[in-house]
Amino acid sequence: MEEIIVGVVGVLQFEVLEYRLKSEYNVEIRMEQLSYHHIRWIENKEMDVSALSVTSDTKKVKDMKDNPILLFTHPWGVQTALERNEGLKLSEVLKTD
Repeated sequence: MEEIIVGVVGVLQFEVLEYRLKSEYNVEIRMEQLSYHHIRWIENKEMDVSALSVTSDTKKVKDMKDNPILLFTHPWGVQTALERNEGLKLSEVLKTD
């Protein structure tokens, strides 16, 4: 089974997503609220994501286009990742070429 993380701005967006998946695609979903509130794309494509030193509550994932992302529960987690990993560049938005 594949696990997909969906981020939204408000709860209503989750309700719309669930309704549409059920009514239009006949798909049952299970939603769990996660504690991540800060998302950062890794700008350095050469970085070894698996070797990054991050806090224990940071999650390493990829977006739909296989771009590496870090999910943080607290703002200090972002700062800690930058301090622990020399040269790491993070962005709040995906920058495309």
